[in-house]
Amino acid sequence: MQIIHLTYPLAENLIPGKIVLALGFFDGVHRGHQQLIKTAKQAAAAQDLPLAVMTFDRHPKEVYQHASVTYIDNLAEKAYKMAHLGVDYLLVIHFNAGFSNLSAQEFVDQIIVKLQATTVVAGFDYTYGPKKIANMANFPKYAKGRFKIIEIPKQSYDGEKIGSTEIKKAITSGQMELVTKLLGWHYIMSGVVGHGLRNGHKLGYPTVNLVWQDSKVIPKVGVYATKTKVAGKWYDSMTSVGYNVTINDSKQIFIESNLFNFDQEIYGQEIVIKWYKYTRGEIKFADLAGLKKQMAQDEVQIKTYFAQRK
Repeated sequence: MQIIHLTYPLAENLIPGKIVLALGFFDGVHRGHQQLIKTAKQAAAAQDLPLAVMTFDRHPKEVYQHASVTYIDNLAEKAYKMAHLGVDYLLVIHFNAGFSNLSAQEFVDQIIVKLQATTVVAGFDYTYGPKKIANMANFPKYAKGRFKIIEIPKQSYDGEKIGSTEIKKAITSGQMELVTKLLGWHYIMSGVVGHGLRNGHKLGYPTVNLVWQDSKVIPKVGVYATKTKVAGKWYDSMTSVGYNVTINDSKQIFIESNLFNFDQEIYGQEIVIKWYKYTRGEIKFADLAGLKKQMAQDEVQIKTYFAQRK
């Protein structure tokens, strides 16, 4: 898959030839998005054309409402999922003031037509400007017959509504099994290993301290069954999200993973944490001995959890 970063106005012939184009922001690339991309992939195969997915480098709310937005995926995580789904081109538009001021007709003429799309696939709620006019119902009026439009209806899974907002709520409430059900993959956080307080080492449970992008959705404070990837290999792990209340009074959130059967110094290396299950909340212990005893219980519980999944 090729990632192409775009800035308005678009250059000519960014992609050599016609394409099928899927539209959306695709945060999380959840099951609803996967159905959309699957439909677009089938349309592309029927026409023997490549599939391009167009997204933005930030959520439109950051520009239109000057709002602070949290994300399920950063761009690298989103791209990984897109490649897994068989996307040929991931088009990432820089959502700047110029682009945000396009009228609905200009968006169609100067973006979609310029990209030589023969077919456009989008969700029922996709907008490309003010939603009262730039909506899917009015899309054919702006298309003027120059490309086919496929609209994907609202998606649900196992009785649950699928949407990025619902998934974010599940992450922040620690419902990782629901998150996995709605996403179609486990929630992941990627980043580099930073220097923590090294308290885990003192207790016999050395941890890696994740340094992540500030805009990621942070799971509920507590302890989780996770898997952590280091240098291409996954390790069963237990991960703490919290303030280290037993040891310090910091208001900073720490995400620290203790990897089972792993004892290496990996400061500065990239890691990925895959979240499986919330096991308990954060507890303030009277002393370090109480914390160490609890960590031993956590390890047994989480190892048992993963053993039962095999």
